[in-house]
Amino acid sequence: MKKLLTVMLAILLSLSFTACGKKEDGGNDGKEYSGTVTLYTSTGEDVVVALKEAFEAKYPGVTMDYYQATSGKVTSRLATEFETGTIVCDVVWLADFSGIMNYKKDGRLLQYNSPFIEPIDAKFKDGEGYYTGARIVVMGLGYSTTASSASEIPTNYDGLISDTFKNQIIMTHPANSGTTKALVYALVNNEKYGWDFFKKLKEYGTEVNESSNATNNAVATGGYKVCLGVDYNVKNLMDQGSPIAWQDTEDIVAVPCPIAIVKDSPNEELAKLLEDFILDPNGGQKIMVDMNITVASPGVQLKDGMLSAAELAEKALPIDWEDLSANGKALIDQYNEIFQK
Repeated sequence: MKKLLTVMLAILLSLSFTACGKKEDGGNDGKEYSGTVTLYTSTGEDVVVALKEAFEAKYPGVTMDYYQATSGKVTSRLATEFETGTIVCDVVWLADFSGIMNYKKDGRLLQYNSPFIEPIDAKFKDGEGYYTGARIVVMGLGYSTTASSASEIPTNYDGLISDTFKNQIIMTHPANSGTTKALVYALVNNEKYGWDFFKKLKEYGTEVNESSNATNNAVATGGYKVCLGVDYNVKNLMDQGSPIAWQDTEDIVAVPCPIAIVKDSPNEELAKLLEDFILDPNGGQKIMVDMNITVASPGVQLKDGMLSAAELAEKALPIDWEDLSANGKALIDQYNEIFQK
């Protein structure tokens, strides 16, 4: 009898450990998930693919589909789905707060307080739980290591107004890139720059491109000396051996990139699962740091030289997201008036 009880106890303990293991691996009370969840995002495709692989490895019954494009194309595609009532997108991850704020105002987002948002700085999230900055883009200067040298690259944006960079500057159009739109807004509303700075960029022959990838490639191939760019895009190219390098600027422009769940999402449960994974310090946040991205969560060790979210919240140029959300079209119109002459 004692031997039988011992065997039964061993079996029970084994089952207990197995159940605990399933709970830990599943990450959500051991529940098994299945189905497809769809992400729409302007985040770089290399980042999206890395997150997809890790997410599907953690939840093998779930497939993460995605649509990756410029901010302008993502918002245009979503607008069509909202208008026709044929919503495919479950989770939307944009490049800046201005666009996502309009979705909130229009009642297009699901209110969801992920268990991972509490420690995130208030500047990088919606107080009502409709969206959260999952990553923070730092704007700066990418430069060609073949067409220029580190010694001639300025440490601030106004240093671009120089004969050294005549017809050698390229940037992404702010209508297509949410991060560039935020950069334009931050500089225009700073007394050091204003619209005069962009008029001077135009006078010095600054070229405007349609996407951040194309902008980076134009510099990497030596077609231009320098671009107004995105930190992680350039640094990832550097890691791949591309002849491009990065220069931080003294005037910091930091852009939180918000993630949110679309209201009436076809797969709400899986949408929450995906958002949780991306905001998890041991999940998507860690993966993004490995890809040179500053994350909003304070619980992740950053790479050397990267400013933390708290430091960016304190040091970055102010951006009134409500104002940009309300007047973004006027900003783009003014930009076009300068650069399309």
